[in-house]
Amino acid sequence: MERRLPPEYDGWQSHELAFRRMTTPELVVEVQDGPPARRLAALSVIDLTDVAPDTIADWIRALPDAEANELAGAIPAQRPRASCSEDLRWVEVARLGYERRRLPTFLVMLFSSLEAMEARGCAETQLAWQNIGDWLGEMYDRLVKSGDEDSMGDVSLFVFENYLNRDSIFESLCGLICRHEDLAREVSSNPSVYLASLSEQDQRTALLEAESAGGLPFSQSWAALQE
Repeated sequence: MERRLPPEYDGWQSHELAFRRMTTPELVVEVQDGPPARRLAALSVIDLTDVAPDTIADWIRALPDAEANELAGAIPAQRPRASCSEDLRWVEVARLGYERRRLPTFLVMLFSSLEAMEARGCAETQLAWQNIGDWLGEMYDRLVKSGDEDSMGDVSLFVFENYLNRDSIFESLCGLICRHEDLAREVSSNPSVYLASLSEQDQRTALLEAESAGGLPFSQSWAALQE
């Protein structure tokens, strides 16, 4: 499905072919100074590995949403022959992007970068997952405090429904269930959405935590999960 973009981006695809022949410094200039359609096209082809971290941080802060989404999609997650340090860099870029913009594309690229580290067998992988698990709990608390229901839904859709088989993310969910009654009710009301791929022990743990925090009775949510 083609993205719906504001009218100022009309025709942005027409620039892509020419921009693929440009150098990274030339593309950076387009992103910095070009009109919207050219900025978006430049972001669609730029190699972020050659862009200074401070420049990327400035773009995360300042670009309009459509361009920030394109920037997130340009994060080179799971790139062949990348090093573990490069993957860890993109984890941090995506984390920063999501913190500042709350666009789900950054969330997707964050976990894709973690999976790339995992696939490469990086020594830093376990600590990276643990750090992101801790960050996720803090981030979700902030979303609840600000009443950002759309972003809470994004975390459930793109993280909790896909990565609970990682210990740090499961631990983060259990902590959040204890702190947020609405999440306890959501998980206990839809246990198969969140918990179907987990071990029976982890399923029981999550549903007992949910019951204690104001969710459905364990017997009811457990029966629903078995069905």
